[in-house]
Amino acid sequence: MIIMTLLLTAQGWVVARRLLQKNYGSVIEILLGLPLGALINVFAVAVLSLAGIELHALSIIGVNIGVTLILLISVQPLHKAKSNNLVEESTIKVHKAIGALSIVILAATLLYAVSHTILPTFHYDSTTNWNMRSKVSYYNASMVLEDESGLVSKTNYPFLYHAVQISVNTFSPNWSDKSANGIHFLLTLSMFGAVFHLLSRRGRSYALTAMALIVGIPLLTLHAGQSYADITLVGFALLSLAMLIEFRRTNDPRFVLLSGLFLAACVWTKADGIFFCFIPWLIVIAFLLVRHSGSIGYLRYPVAYSVVLSFSWPFFAVAKGLSLTPHGSSDVEILTNIEAVGAFSRALFVSGSFGIYWYGLLSVLVVAFIGVRRNMIEIDRRYILTLLWGLIAMAGYMGVYLLTSNTEYLIIGQSFDRQMLLPASLLTLSLAYTLIPRHL
Repeated sequence: MIIMTLLLTAQGWVVARRLLQKNYGSVIEILLGLPLGALINVFAVAVLSLAGIELHALSIIGVNIGVTLILLISVQPLHKAKSNNLVEESTIKVHKAIGALSIVILAATLLYAVSHTILPTFHYDSTTNWNMRSKVSYYNASMVLEDESGLVSKTNYPFLYHAVQISVNTFSPNWSDKSANGIHFLLTLSMFGAVFHLLSRRGRSYALTAMALIVGIPLLTLHAGQSYADITLVGFALLSLAMLIEFRRTNDPRFVLLSGLFLAACVWTKADGIFFCFIPWLIVIAFLLVRHSGSIGYLRYPVAYSVVLSFSWPFFAVAKGLSLTPHGSSDVEILTNIEAVGAFSRALFVSGSFGIYWYGLLSVLVVAFIGVRRNMIEIDRRYILTLLWGLIAMAGYMGVYLLTSNTEYLIIGQSFDRQMLLPASLLTLSLAYTLIPRHL
């Protein structure tokens, strides 16, 4: 596990360093290393799968190096870009009691994550899909893309989650569940660490509080123990959104490209990535381009590049005859069920998966909207458009679970709760930037 983890981190770090050119510090380059390495790795596994080459250590490492070189060449047009209109952010002081509580929440989550990462996998979905698909693929030396006599469910899913688990086990004679969960624990640490580092520009105590609000979502805390791809999707989406926010702060097109790279990682992680990450990201980008002052020509390359990389999964899926939705055509069948409305309300406000989170989040959104409309509060208007991603994702999930055949999964509580982690975390991050005035 150690050798492959270092390799993935190193190749991602090389790309981050080449793109950022030491302009933003070595810490962020290191933190972005493993997430970028995971994206490179899934492209390598996809190439091997298309070519029919077995997944072994040498083949995976060789193609990883090749993909890294291609990525280094492709970011060449932007690696010398410079930031414009860079404004220093005002630091925010958080009350000591809130800061201490934030540290307690983060420490408790870390303790839970470490302990459950090294325990055997026990989640139902993981033993039939996530870790099981990786395990069967490891022993087959090929990515499972069709039903293996009932051994694996949902073999049509994107496979970034599986690819990193397979890769870190290639140097081992037998499958290791600890290594499989361990690499995702390190990946989660890297992604959330990078978001924290970017937030810390407003003050470390403020960044701790914002991250505690995200990581402290009760259901997200449980997912920190790994075995599900939902926290991986959330991590990549938060990174992609954070890079868009950095673009708004710096006017640097390199951050649009980085945002697009992590967007592509979302698409390759879960089917949700296409509908609730890619589409909202495009809408936010479109608004940014329309409202952007001056020439937008310098953004054509990173935006186009991001779209092409994100579409690589649908192209792969079509080439392999895979469905782009979890349950096939039934996912788009219109079906209304009045019982789903009550189940939706209970899931967000009663059942306990989110505690009081949605009460607080929606209340803050409403108060902020009214306050801005009446000029009662001052906000940083550079980031207000980023709220669209979380709002569109929330509306999208509402439509899926209230107006399609997926209502049954909402009613029985099978998957809706964990999918709502995405809009909850995205909205929280956007609010963490938007509700604080540029100058205090």
